[in-house]
Amino acid sequence: MSTSLSIGEFEISTVQDHQGTDRDPAEIYPAVPVSAWGPYRDFALDPDGFYRSQWRGHLIRSSSGGDGLSVLVDAGMGPGPHDHTGKPGELLDSLSALGVSPAEIGVVVITHTHGDHIGWSVSYNDGVARATFPNARYLVARSDWEHYSRPENSNEAFDQSIKPLEALGVLELVEGVHEIGPGVSTLPTNGHTPGHQCVLIESNGETGVVTGDLFHNVAQISEPDWCPIFDWDTTISTRSRRELLDRAEREEWTVFSGHLGIGKSIGKVVRSGEKASWLAL
Repeated sequence: MSTSLSIGEFEISTVQDHQGTDRDPAEIYPAVPVSAWGPYRDFALDPDGFYRSQWRGHLIRSSSGGDGLSVLVDAGMGPGPHDHTGKPGELLDSLSALGVSPAEIGVVVITHTHGDHIGWSVSYNDGVARATFPNARYLVARSDWEHYSRPENSNEAFDQSIKPLEALGVLELVEGVHEIGPGVSTLPTNGHTPGHQCVLIESNGETGVVTGDLFHNVAQISEPDWCPIFDWDTTISTRSRRELLDRAEREEWTVFSGHLGIGKSIGKVVRSGEKASWLAL
């Protein structure tokens, strides 16, 4: 199974950060009866009935090399060590294994501002914040920024990893479809958060999409109305999920998922009987 694929002139690579916690589907999808998992249990859940999400980012690079733009989509959970494993995050090591230093990243796109997607955005030295990717501009959806900047919606992850970007002069708030560079753009898919966005890659007649948290479990490909407790607005998130997955199937996009397991996170949405399903590449 692939961890890197080409979309036209671009190479998109997974940048692993850390294995997430074991999830009980009954707690994460409380509206879904336990029996409904039956058709998906063998591939959507582990033998113990849990599923384990992976924290990661994605690196988009021009396969022609040179001075092409390097884009990091999402910044993982952060340095850690993390409570559930006692181990540190690995995103910077994973970037290094791909031959990329933090200084080479030109753009960091945040699909949404939940803690497991922003943790490496800012680093601290004696309490002083600095941009982990010093030469990058950070693209954050304006709707997320405005929502989580309100005192009633504030949280430690946002305050530590996103708010300092403004004072550091590297924050760029984006709205709607925003061109990052030729062939690469944001695509609004609101609902998981107010400003959730995917990243679309189009080149030489091929299309790929980095989906952030549009879906968390492979079963949601077949059951797009299954919503996890993390979704801010389930009506909007369901609509966004249906529309993007339908388009990905219809136009044969390659999908780079945010949380599916290593080796299974890149795939296609294909038709299997009356429902769509996931074909890992």
